[in-house]
Amino acid sequence: MAETFASQGIRVYAVGRNKANLQALAETAPEHLIPVVLDVRDAEAVKETVAKIEAEHPIEVLINNAAIYQRSPFVDQDLEKARQILDTNILGTLYPTHAVLPGMIARKAGHIVQINSVAGTRGIPDESIYCASKHAITGFSESLMQELQPHNVRVSVIHPGGIETPLWDRDGNFYPGDRSRLLDPKKITELVEYLLNAPDNMMFK
Repeated sequence: MAETFASQGIRVYAVGRNKANLQALAETAPEHLIPVVLDVRDAEAVKETVAKIEAEHPIEVLINNAAIYQRSPFVDQDLEKARQILDTNILGTLYPTHAVLPGMIARKAGHIVQINSVAGTRGIPDESIYCASKHAITGFSESLMQELQPHNVRVSVIHPGGIETPLWDRDGNFYPGDRSRLLDPKKITELVEYLLNAPDNMMFK
């Protein structure tokens, strides 16, 4: 997604915790892709980073895509891992959103895109903590949509199924279904492009 938008001449601030991965990403479009090393679970760091970016360039779009995942029956769930999932998936969405909103509201322009999950629409066995975090984002986003309508700031929520990313090969996670049916990340990028280019009076969730 970052590569696609940067290739179109859009300034993209790519946020993540892995400095090496971010630097490699930035090399694909060095003039337009700016790597930002940040833990989105750190409220103060998020606030400071957003302020620095806003000083350089108004943030027109925020795409919240940070999440971690683990399959486990709840009775066997490691509670520290559960806390990490909830902190990353919920607070890692709330903190950046909270930080960008003052600027967007003041300019009466902006778009927040939540890359959520089908796990935010229904329960899935062995994914209770992940589902809890994604249901939280669904409720948060639906409320936020209504709050921000008077300010001309849009919120869109995408609930995809499994996407072909390294998430499924990390920390022992495996895709429980037919892996050949996983979505190509490019399809999600195309959907985000459609949402960003949709008329101002259209909202999606």
